[in-house]
Amino acid sequence: MTPSEQSWVPPNPPLGIPSTTPDVPPAISTPARRYGKIQDGGATRQRWIEDPTDPTCQIQPNALTVADLTKARWLIQTEKHNIPFQVAENAFALGYTNKAIYNQTLTRRLAEGDPGLAGCENVYDILVGRGLIIVEAMFRSDGPQFSQIARARLQEIAEPQTLRHLYVCDVVNFNTKNFVQDVLYSSRNGLTWPPACDAPLIWQYNTPEYQALLGTRVGKCAVYLVLEIFPRGTYYISKVMTWDQSSSLEIRFDIEPIPASLVSAA
Repeated sequence: MTPSEQSWVPPNPPLGIPSTTPDVPPAISTPARRYGKIQDGGATRQRWIEDPTDPTCQIQPNALTVADLTKARWLIQTEKHNIPFQVAENAFALGYTNKAIYNQTLTRRLAEGDPGLAGCENVYDILVGRGLIIVEAMFRSDGPQFSQIARARLQEIAEPQTLRHLYVCDVVNFNTKNFVQDVLYSSRNGLTWPPACDAPLIWQYNTPEYQALLGTRVGKCAVYLVLEIFPRGTYYISKVMTWDQSSSLEIRFDIEPIPASLVSAA
């Protein structure tokens, strides 16, 4: 995608939380291969979400609960909080409320089993509301995946299939951070990091950049979350947004129903 095709305009604020089927169905064309193996991995994950007949997908719906985590001796601390400042303006524009009504939970446990992980910790700091998951910290040494824990947290307050937006704040994962800052925001795309423009950059569905973002470690977490919540071929990641907030990388994944026209054509 050339810079002229990129959108620098923040999303128009809809009334409430968007949940309708998009007007434009997912593209079925194969985008150019611009980012090598990381794009290849993202293209495979994109296909897993959209094609329920693809036999290479091994990710299954998950039923982990908070009670299961408590039984497994996870430390769980929950408080009511507002949306974190890093993504607040963006989230408020989508219709989420500016009140301390969201469950923010710190979920922690020391690693078990492998002696090489002794002293390492699993840490997940996640805020949830109807339609919304915001990740402020995630570090896994062993045990359940992020997607399983995030789904369990959302299920405490809402049906998981209400999920429409996943934010990841202040990304520190080297794989994801380095790709976005050094490859996407590079001279080859007419960009720099930190970006010259404060507005989020929208990476549209089925572009090389979109696929490459799904190929990152954070993108993998987003894909697995969709696969574990929704039946394959029903919902997809419609776009990905990235921006800089105080020299930190913020990412948003939008989750929408796959249009009926594509499902019937598959």
